[in-house]
Amino acid sequence: MLSEEMIQEYIKSIPPIPEVVKECIDAINEGDLVKAALIASEDRALMTFLHNIVNKPIFGFRTDVKDAKQIFGVLGLSKAKQIIFSYYVLLLVPKSWEVFDFNSLQFQDFQARLIQHWEKILNFLKIEDRELANSITIIPASLIVCEMLFRPINETVRLLLERKNMSYEAILEKMTGKTLFQIASLIAKDWGFSQKVRTLIDKLSKDDATLLQDERMVLEYMRLLLIFEMSRPVMMQSGLSQMFELELPEDENITERFYSLMSE
Repeated sequence: MLSEEMIQEYIKSIPPIPEVVKECIDAINEGDLVKAALIASEDRALMTFLHNIVNKPIFGFRTDVKDAKQIFGVLGLSKAKQIIFSYYVLLLVPKSWEVFDFNSLQFQDFQARLIQHWEKILNFLKIEDRELANSITIIPASLIVCEMLFRPINETVRLLLERKNMSYEAILEKMTGKTLFQIASLIAKDWGFSQKVRTLIDKLSKDDATLLQDERMVLEYMRLLLIFEMSRPVMMQSGLSQMFELELPEDENITERFYSLMSE
């Protein structure tokens, strides 16, 4: 069974952020996209990732974006940082998935959709907070956490899923006392995210009346985005749609506004 020690060991096993990622993020934090582009251009693997993800249909660029300066120019500061962090998260993806029927290409598509839709949501909410924008990169990491933690006990987990009709997160919480997002929040701490962002991620599974109204609104939209993405056929076929037990907001107007926004 899972234990607190296993969770801590898993977190410790996560490789440190690569130097090229650190240098790119430092340049972006300084507001220097040209410097970030020059740094990225020296790393072939990073450039391949940037080219592949930026030219996905979800971003809507009509011509192929190839050059590093062009890539960073069209992304802008906030989205560039999200995608650089997404590269690091992608490096953690297992070569083959065992718990879920998923792969690296599908994972990258999931990352791209979250980044693009989250930007649309924050623009709609008129929120200009770079770190909050970057927080969406933590969510895909929770998929990897679930895959890796459940591998040693995959048969037991499958039995619980079939007989008890529980989500993966419910099983994890029953075994460890922690939700998947609480574990993701611990990882975000190692990655240098602020307490504010870590608290929001931590609270994704469960509502908290102590949060400010603006914070609760952000969480409602983040939950809706996860529900929206997890309902896609590829996620249902992979088994990842059974990851969370997230509820729709009590205020139906929020749900209506969200789905209207996604249809634009």
